[in-house]
Amino acid sequence: MSPGPGPEKDTDTASSPVPGRMDERLLGAGTGPRFLLLISLFVTSSASMTSAVFHSLVDPRNMASGCALASGLDPRADFLGASLATLRSDEAFRACVDRFVPHASPWPVPAAVVALVLAACVLYWTLPRWKQRGRRLVPVEGIDPHGELGALLDELVDVAGLSRRPRFVVSPAARTASAVVFGRWRHHVVCLHGGLVAIRDSDARRFRAVVLHELAHIHNRDVDITYATVALWRVFLFAVLPGYLVWAVLALRDALSSAVFGPPSLVATSRDVAFTAVLIALVFLTRADILRTRELYADADAIRWGADPAGWGGATGSAASDRGRLGRAARALAAAWRSHPGWDRRRRALADAQELFHSSALTLFLTGATASICAGELYGFGAGWVVRLAAATVAGLIATTVAVNLWRAAARAVLTGVRAPSGLRAGWWLGAGLVLGEVLTGGVSGWRVLPRHPEVFALLVVISVVVTCWTAQFADLALRCWRGSRLRPAFAAGLTATLVAFALTYDWWHSSGRIFAAGWPFSEPAIRAALQHDLPGPALGASTLTVIAVVLSMVLPWEQDPLLWAVTALWVLPLLVWGIGAADKAPAWAVRALPPGEGAVWRAERLPSFRRLAVAAGLGAGGAWLGVVVVLARIHAVRPPVGQPLGQQALLVVAWLFVVLAAVVVAAATVTGSVTPRLPVPAAAVAAGTAGLAGVTAAFLLLSADGCVRSLATMGTTCAWLPGGAWPLTELLLPLVLGLALFVSVFTAVVATAVLRLRRRPRPDVGDRDRRTRLRPARDGGHTRAPARKAAVAAVCLIALTLITAASLPMGTGGHSGAHTSLTRQDLIPAQNTRPAEEVLALQTDAWLRLGGRELLVKMTGEVLHIMTALQDDRAFTDHGYAARAIRPHCLGLRTAAQRLGAYFPVPDPDVARQRPTLATQGRRIGTNCRQAIDEGKRDLYLASMNDVVTLSERLSGVLREVTAEAGHHPGQ
Repeated sequence: MSPGPGPEKDTDTASSPVPGRMDERLLGAGTGPRFLLLISLFVTSSASMTSAVFHSLVDPRNMASGCALASGLDPRADFLGASLATLRSDEAFRACVDRFVPHASPWPVPAAVVALVLAACVLYWTLPRWKQRGRRLVPVEGIDPHGELGALLDELVDVAGLSRRPRFVVSPAARTASAVVFGRWRHHVVCLHGGLVAIRDSDARRFRAVVLHELAHIHNRDVDITYATVALWRVFLFAVLPGYLVWAVLALRDALSSAVFGPPSLVATSRDVAFTAVLIALVFLTRADILRTRELYADADAIRWGADPAGWGGATGSAASDRGRLGRAARALAAAWRSHPGWDRRRRALADAQELFHSSALTLFLTGATASICAGELYGFGAGWVVRLAAATVAGLIATTVAVNLWRAAARAVLTGVRAPSGLRAGWWLGAGLVLGEVLTGGVSGWRVLPRHPEVFALLVVISVVVTCWTAQFADLALRCWRGSRLRPAFAAGLTATLVAFALTYDWWHSSGRIFAAGWPFSEPAIRAALQHDLPGPALGASTLTVIAVVLSMVLPWEQDPLLWAVTALWVLPLLVWGIGAADKAPAWAVRALPPGEGAVWRAERLPSFRRLAVAAGLGAGGAWLGVVVVLARIHAVRPPVGQPLGQQALLVVAWLFVVLAAVVVAAATVTGSVTPRLPVPAAAVAAGTAGLAGVTAAFLLLSADGCVRSLATMGTTCAWLPGGAWPLTELLLPLVLGLALFVSVFTAVVATAVLRLRRRPRPDVGDRDRRTRLRPARDGGHTRAPARKAAVAAVCLIALTLITAASLPMGTGGHSGAHTSLTRQDLIPAQNTRPAEEVLALQTDAWLRLGGRELLVKMTGEVLHIMTALQDDRAFTDHGYAARAIRPHCLGLRTAAQRLGAYFPVPDPDVARQRPTLATQGRRIGTNCRQAIDEGKRDLYLASMNDVVTLSERLSGVLREVTAEAGHHPGQ
């Protein structure tokens, strides 16, 4: 943690002054959230690995897998098939687990994590003492009898603004002119190497530079964060990881003994081992990347405190190492593993602050991969509110890290005139890291290397690109219009929109979206049947209902209200900023960020014209109104006769309005983004949002007056103003158009602008002197904003907030209509239509018999045999009292056993299940009829139920014989 050794004599280049610099602390460094992500990764990985080992100890016979097999789990199937098998018999599976899997306390895993954290705290407390062990460090006072060195160090501590003086020691054996700082909170030690002390007088400015650099690490709390991370990492590496790897190897050895479980377990274990190796590499790379950034900031602080740039002489890299692409790639790869930046980079950072305002591809990629692994481990514990809150926190750390970097880069572009970031590159690398983490955790891969549809992972890149492009370009827009003395309020508004949008979409990905990578998880026939049941009226075509069912399957899992608010912020915030207009004079925050008189400039580049933006939004709004009119006129032509229910007619209205308005919104965003050379994404969002708002408003107004315009009447026959009838349909349209469709439209705008930029030659990243003006403090009383512009912006924002607020209100207050559906969770699960391999079916059947199936069949058979034995007596048909004593109790027992069988898993063999009537249903019916016949004296019902008993006896024997034979097919039985 020091500038390191340099040449003894200064060169002219080294002694040249550093030019005027931006405030490198503008909006912070952005490394804090990355440190928190790294710590979260340690904690979640430790919890996940500890949980796997603990549950294997609690359930050594792996009865949970037996329950899964009994439910129809096929170990050779993909993730979706395995998941749906247990979901189809959800209650039966949980009952089986509760009965056979030993009950484990939920506290051991959290307690183990707490113990690991405490161990890391102890290690953090003792690491400084261990670091001093055997180094023969001497206090400064021991080699400074006159106190001259101590006085100089005290002066430097005052310059650094430290409230507590660190302890200074000397390592006489170290001959380099360097230093290192270590320690713990409020107890830091600065170790001066003997070579540095020796040049205190001969090279005083180098001595000051090195010491100020180390004091900057203390000032920035780098020592505390670094040692805390090191402590957690070592505890994870030596206390958690070895036990987990041993467990994985033992589990693989046991699984390989089975011809069914062996191959999938080999794939899963290989992925776990690869995950562990990549996890270790990610931790090393992430930690090194963060520390390199902290080193650059320590250099900048030392310069700000008066250190001479000559202290960073360093060694000049060999020209030979830069020859060829392979040489540069090898050098970059080696540098990625080092915790200190190279001398070339450090000198560039001192000469130009660009190094501190530029996020490398490696940084973004590592951020995405680290966060994705962390979130994947969290969702492995379930989908409760605690897990979702923790995962939202991880998503917030991602959004904060990316937003800080993009806002800082945009601020540098605004203040120095270089090209502002578009956000496309940042989104690409962040999304690539998210995809890598998803593949490594195997959340939807199951026992495969990749899921069935890995192309669905591209949605992660889409989400990342939309969020980062909007963030970067909104930052550019807001910075040119913000007139405050500090950037924090403007940044907080932009960060809130970025955070909420990313957190909600990322939560949707983990809770619903990534399932599509494994296959289609919904039953389209069930959705069609529910629509026909809940919406009476003339039936729509089967293809129309199928399309609607598919769309509903993808839309229903979204959190509608939060998504609506988040996406609304993506176009309302830029609209408000455009309404304010760009600052023509340098605002106070810019004056504070750049020292005037040293080349600091304010780039007064004009924003895209508000009039042009208004024209695009107006054309989109006009297209939306026209689309609504065309849809209503078309549906009027196919309206059912008067008097028939119009349930599915209303569904058709909503479906076509969504299709047309979504097309208008996407077209408005794409065209606006294509024709807007600067800030295309915010401009496209404003145009698309205005068009979508106009379309939804048009639908609400025209449906409220349905019947007044005969050619547009879809459900009404008389002219009346009925907003209450139109609101439920409008409420369905709002999140679809202003939420999902608008988010997709922003991505299409990003794609359109990216394609156009590829066809243009990019402008060099140098200042545009023709468009710069000298920094001047902002003056009060600038030119008056156009009243028409302000009124238009206020009207649009008021309409949007009114509609969205009304849609978000609780039921009974004008908000959600409270529409109910007959569709249940079980209905959504598609039926199993494939027959597993014979050896798998044998295992499933054996588990089905062992874990309750045989017991229930035997119980039903026993009750049937008792009834048939009682029927051998002639009194069974002549003596009512005998029937009540000898037969009725077994009829009740048969009904109870049949109810238990009905609650148990279905027979795994689909052929047996299809060929035989449902035993549980038949047993319940016989038991109920038998009891009723005896209690009420119904002889005909009694005789019929006794005949059914004989038939049931034959069927029970056949089923038990067939499933027992099927279970015996497995060679291991």
